[in-house]
Amino acid sequence: MRTTQDWSRLGGGIIVILALGATLALFVPRFLGAAAGPELEIITALKATESSGLSLPVPGAPGPLTSRQHRFARITVNVAPGGQRAEAQATLDFEGALGDTRVGTAGVERVPFVVRNGSWVPETTAAPRLQAVVTALEFRRRALQAADAESLGRLAGPGTPGVGGPEWEQLRQVRARGYQAEAWYVRLERDDAVVTEHWRLQGALPARPVDTRGQRQLSLSLSGDEFLFSPSLM
Repeated sequence: MRTTQDWSRLGGGIIVILALGATLALFVPRFLGAAAGPELEIITALKATESSGLSLPVPGAPGPLTSRQHRFARITVNVAPGGQRAEAQATLDFEGALGDTRVGTAGVERVPFVVRNGSWVPETTAAPRLQAVVTALEFRRRALQAADAESLGRLAGPGTPGVGGPEWEQLRQVRARGYQAEAWYVRLERDDAVVTEHWRLQGALPARPVDTRGQRQLSLSLSGDEFLFSPSLM
């Protein structure tokens, strides 16, 4: 029959075992990640977003670009000398929305990673190229709604002419103007993006109301950290 002292020793042993288990649960994944190298940790971080979701801030938009579903595949990782920076290249299939605008994409994504607090994390977001393209598209949409030629001109790549022509002149004449992008379907290439835009223009001309829908293809090229439109803005 166990004495009170025996039970005390047994209880103390159980407490020690539980504490050791909690410590191992906290630190073993880090040890395993370090043993496997940064490649596995970075791939795991990207794949984890598929269940947690992506929320990408878009400057000037009323809310972020959010995913409904997305998938990273064919991930390769290049670690920079020094072991504190890396870049993951992957294909990204994305379905989501920016406010009322449906957004879909397929193609190549490049994600810079850095070490913070001992873990590999995206330097900015897990989809910086998609974020940059949608930022340019949203800036253009707001400029078209305002018929702001100067703001549109800032989005033009080298050799791209400014706005003009019959479509631009008609847009300028529409009063109570509302230019809505109903959908953007983006194909991300290595340094370029091709976008199919489904748009709707509402308002009024002096002689009649306006409620027109259409579809156009836009091309963008990477310039530094941003995408610019080329060969045209409309």
